[in-house]
Amino acid sequence: MHIRQRCSGALAAAWLFAAGATLAAAPEDPLLPLTSAYVRAVKPGEQVDTYRELFGTVLQRVRRGYAQEVDLPLLIAAALKTIEPLKPESGEPAAVFKAAINAALAALDPHSGYLDAREQREQRSSISGSFGGLGIEVDMAEGLVRVVAPIEDTPAARAGLRSGDLIVRFDNQPVLGMTLSDAISRMRGQPGTPITLVIRRPGRHDEFTVSLVRETIRRQALRWSMEEDVLVLRLAAFISSVGAQVDKAISDASAAHAPRAVILDMRGNPGGLLNQAVLTADTFLSQGEIVSLRGRTPGNRRSWKANAAERLAGVPMVVLLDGASASAAELVAAALQDNGRATVMGQRSYGKGSVQSIISLGAERGALRLTTALYHSPSGRTVQRTGVGPDIELVAAPGAPVGRGGRREADRAHALPGLDEPAPPKARVEAARCAPPKSGADQAIACALAFLKAGAIETFLTALAPEESAALP
Repeated sequence: MHIRQRCSGALAAAWLFAAGATLAAAPEDPLLPLTSAYVRAVKPGEQVDTYRELFGTVLQRVRRGYAQEVDLPLLIAAALKTIEPLKPESGEPAAVFKAAINAALAALDPHSGYLDAREQREQRSSISGSFGGLGIEVDMAEGLVRVVAPIEDTPAARAGLRSGDLIVRFDNQPVLGMTLSDAISRMRGQPGTPITLVIRRPGRHDEFTVSLVRETIRRQALRWSMEEDVLVLRLAAFISSVGAQVDKAISDASAAHAPRAVILDMRGNPGGLLNQAVLTADTFLSQGEIVSLRGRTPGNRRSWKANAAERLAGVPMVVLLDGASASAAELVAAALQDNGRATVMGQRSYGKGSVQSIISLGAERGALRLTTALYHSPSGRTVQRTGVGPDIELVAAPGAPVGRGGRREADRAHALPGLDEPAPPKARVEAARCAPPKSGADQAIACALAFLKAGAIETFLTALAPEESAALP
């Protein structure tokens, strides 16, 4: 989840311990070993001083705004570890800086990092919902890029890439050793340009090659349909303007026939913009808190409350989640669940309860993506590491694919700690028992429709075979 944040005022070129005390001039400067090693390792040129000073700028921002207290010596040691093996005057200044500062930021958590100018532009395009690329959602596993899901009708989907595939090489470049942001940058690019991926697929002994051509990816964040008299909103990501899209979908659907119930399907939704998540939750609430941010500094603490206007007021509601539902999707689900507005159905969500601010570092200097707060649901709990627990757990059939390969936030290196376990489910249901007898049926939607028709958990369970479902104490 991202917050757009603009730097205010010009930052000093050197690290400041306190007002008026410039670290660069102090003999005990803790950055000196890092900046000295950097200058020795990179090729001489105009860029050297720019990036040497940028170490201080970035680490100052980290110290001031990170969600927790920062161990600066630990970060400096992590950065030095990438620089010290380099031969003198061998590295490109920008590349060495990026590798070193990202190594430092990776010691904080999996979501903080440095974006160079190109990556910063690509991120802006991604937030708008349109970018040049392959149409694939990915994460990292075993040091490789893992396919979470291809986007429908994109080069990745048409090439047959599957959830769980591991990308071993981009063209002739090994993936091992890349950061996730580097890998994403390599997959994105101008529409019409080719790229070759080497794929390792679970269950196959041989690696194979897939050739693709980049296209303009216009991700459709929201699709809606009427299933009988139930409005189904399939929300794939929280890109810009998606809150308004949800409102319009409700208006368009209601113009033909007022929905008797609503299903908000956020399975596989990786998150996105905080403000759009707040707007989406507020659409279905008329009172109560939506979310609160709790950071270390006063500027990173805030809460949002629902306004009185509510769409589909009083209409029964189900929220569908799975293990790939993350971040902003978890915020919305927790807000609706805690306020008693919706029944959550599916599997426990991913567990990313942190918020990242995007801090510009100046023209062509890139940006800092920094974890500045954890968000808390109306009940006061955070989903960090633990996720949102369903009221009704849908148990998948043995061997069924699992979102993000079954990995969650808690499995990632340096994931921030979480304290609050969600309440256990009130019932568990084998999802296959809800599906109509036809090929390719969406079992989770079928379960949600059956529950809405039943009107209560007990009635819903009674309609299923007793050995396939169970109410829990």
